[in-house]
Amino acid sequence: MVRDGKVFDWLSMAEDDLRDAWRDFEARSYASSVYHAELSCQKALKALITALGHEPMKTHKPSIQLKMMIGIGMLEEKKNLQEEILSILPYAMTLEDQGTIPRYGWQTVNKIIKPSEIYDKESRSSHR
Repeated sequence: MVRDGKVFDWLSMAEDDLRDAWRDFEARSYASSVYHAELSCQKALKALITALGHEPMKTHKPSIQLKMMIGIGMLEEKKNLQEEILSILPYAMTLEDQGTIPRYGWQTVNKIIKPSEIYDKESRSSHR
């Protein structure tokens, strides 16, 4: 059963986070932009899971649930949709894999590399 209200709620929240990501990006607050893009991605995937008639798992990596759904044949009758989902999952997983880095940085043995050092203008330029 599709839960239309929940689908639109997830999408609305995803859109809010995406708007925040763009705002942060334009303000050159790249770590915050990545954080909000990651949240937007998670919520958009949860909207998709809900639209497919399932309850999203409580996870920061909803791509795992979609991969599982495809793997056990839950989308077998929807081949075109399955192919589209498989084409976007690598991008979603890249964002999901950022995890806590945009908020807490990267801890090494001797120091913590701040998010602003990880997500800077140079790394932005190299990913165009």
